Amino acid sequence: MLTIAIVAHNEEPYVENAIRQAREAADSSTRVVVVDSASTDGTAERARSLGCEVLPAPLGKGAAMVAVARATETPWLCFLDADIVENGRNIPLTLRKAIEAAPESTAMVVADFDDPPPPPILSATISIYGPLVRALVPEADGRFGDRPLSGFRAIRPELLDDDAPADFGIEAYLNLSAALSGRPVTLTHIGLFKQRFRYKADMGWEIGRAILDIAVKHDRLDPTLRPEWDAWVDRILKVIRTYNGDLSQGQAYLTRLYAAMDEPMPPRFR
Repeated sequence: MLTIAIVAHNEEPYVENAIRQAREAADSSTRVVVVDSASTDGTAERARSLGCEVLPAPLGKGAAMVAVARATETPWLCFLDADIVENGRNIPLTLRKAIEAAPESTAMVVADFDDPPPPPILSATISIYGPLVRALVPEADGRFGDRPLSGFRAIRPELLDDDAPADFGIEAYLNLSAALSGRPVTLTHIGLFKQRFRYKADMGWEIGRAILDIAVKHDRLDPTLRPEWDAWVDRILKVIRTYNGDLSQGQAYLTRLYAAMDEPMPPRFR
């Protein structure tokens, strides 16, 4: 019924925690696999030493997720980020229970969570994902909780088609694809989750590109206007790149970020 796929790139110190949670959530019919996304450390070796199956995959989160989707035959594919710093609530078990309670036609289950204080500033979610979704694919707005780009989710493997981005735009792509399919989506909460939050400005560009690609594909955006929307994303990214995660500078940074967001968006059609 279920494949639990732990997506890992250079996560040797933490992959054991994810494997432990996956095994605790598995039954005799569950496949547990570490998807090694071109790691240059000992991630794959560590997973194998723990007796876990390892699937080599290309670099890029989306590329790794597509690789395991093409290598599995189960009706559900449960994804875990490998960087689970400590074991709290069992995330794949929570997702599994949500799958079992969901309607048969459900396309995806997403795990929402809270950060221990002080919470990070979710720059790309606030300033790129949210505004673009509201403007271009409102069917997806508000459907995926406070952490819509959560890496903890269970999906129908067919959602990962040939158009899926190879990078960190993959969660945005899955959200929009599921919403546009018209199929039910379930949100489940896993409580507080301590993570290794890392500020990567380029993720914002990858998220924006995934949303704009879908908008063009589904006739939500005139392709001749795409460069103007790319420029809008780039303007937001210039502000995001000024922040290094120092929460003492957070309020000043948010002021700059919201000012950039107040700039009008380009037209969708001529």
